[in-house]
Amino acid sequence: MHQNEALGDCYRMRVLAAKHAIVNGVPVSDPTIAPYLLASWQRSHDFGLKRSDRLLAGPDYPQFIIDDADREFAAIVGHEIDAIWESFGGEHWAAYCTNARSIIIRARHGANPASRSFALHVGRRIEERDVGTTAPACALREQMPVTLVGPEHYLDEFADMFCCAVPVWGPWGTLVGVLNVTGSETFKSRLVEHKLQSTAMKTENRLFLAAHQPNTVFKIHYDAAFIDTHLAGLIAVNAYGDVLAATRNGLQMLDPIDVFNTRCNLADLFADGFVVTQGYCLKTRLRTGVVFYTKACGVDTQNSLTQDPAVGESGSMRDRAAQHVLDVVRQCGGNISQAAKVLGLSRTTLYRVLKHRVDR
Repeated sequence: MHQNEALGDCYRMRVLAAKHAIVNGVPVSDPTIAPYLLASWQRSHDFGLKRSDRLLAGPDYPQFIIDDADREFAAIVGHEIDAIWESFGGEHWAAYCTNARSIIIRARHGANPASRSFALHVGRRIEERDVGTTAPACALREQMPVTLVGPEHYLDEFADMFCCAVPVWGPWGTLVGVLNVTGSETFKSRLVEHKLQSTAMKTENRLFLAAHQPNTVFKIHYDAAFIDTHLAGLIAVNAYGDVLAATRNGLQMLDPIDVFNTRCNLADLFADGFVVTQGYCLKTRLRTGVVFYTKACGVDTQNSLTQDPAVGESGSMRDRAAQHVLDVVRQCGGNISQAAKVLGLSRTTLYRVLKHRVDR
């Protein structure tokens, strides 16, 4: 199989032979071709599509109306689509986001109407029944990043193109859409996939923060250097310390704890108390034994969680720890008992920190 770059001649011939066999009703079993590709080609064929069909740029396709939820999603992902376009955009390129129904809700593409990428606009559906095997269709079905190059698409219309798609997970653990870049086959698509994976994490952070505004959100990571970047995991907690949800990064870090299907409290997650450490965050240990750093999300969270890893905040450790305590107290509505529980401190210690802050 190709390594997210241009296809080798041998693999290309295997791909073409496998698609030809599917069209002719011959069973295919080729270990060099991903099983999800073989299954997608079969579904494309079963939908009645012919490899010679020109469906992407054709005039006859339905236009779908996006709803309010799609528009909210589009508004959140818009900045990231623009950032992708700045990195890879061009006349024959398109960067877009679909919802979970494969309908494009936000897109950037060149202005040339003769370009096939021009047809990838808001309201266009790109399921297998519409345009055959594509990376977005496979990424939605397989729930994983997928890159297709040239003839790996079902239609010959895509023979000189590649498309790279990465799933986007919503704030409640469900797949809400896909980010995709489509362009020239000769481009280094591995770079695009890395960019999209990073963009998907930033988008998921934005969606999570928007959905959990009424709740307390904590950032977690096993490396303090990443606590203020988009690589941090997020967990949402209610007023009683119950864990309500977590981002994809958060779920991976908390594994094997399933926060969506198992009720758990912050006290169930952490075995140790919290110790103030570098980077204005708190250090603790999960019950699995892994040391973690955590920090309550403040007013700067939207920016810090949508930026690449960078230098941590300035200021002394004492100042930043005290500010962290104030942030948690505010998020708890001034309830000292609740804030102390969230922070893992006694009320006496919390009062002492607050008094020191006021006396300064």
